[in-house]
Amino acid sequence: MRKTIQTLNGAVFVAEKGKECANAECEYFGQHYLAYGVLKYSLPQSTYGLDVLAFIGWQHEHEHEHQQLVEIQRSLNQRGVFINESNVGK
Repeated sequence: MRKTIQTLNGAVFVAEKGKECANAECEYFGQHYLAYGVLKYSLPQSTYGLDVLAFIGWQHEHEHEHQQLVEIQRSLNQRGVFINESNVGK
């Protein structure tokens, strides 16, 4: 797994190699396993950091009378996290 993640503190490149069961006697022999260390920073199908996702959720649910998605987008863009309104909603 290799990807660049946008965080509130800037972009970070992460890479990690998955593993494969090498025990020929194991029922899972040859099965590939994901590299879960990357999940400390972002979800599998996301290029945004967990801190960005938490920020979006907090702003939408708790701050300023439930901020609209476009307002959250503007706030993130001003912080240097380039995201569109559609991705804020996802």
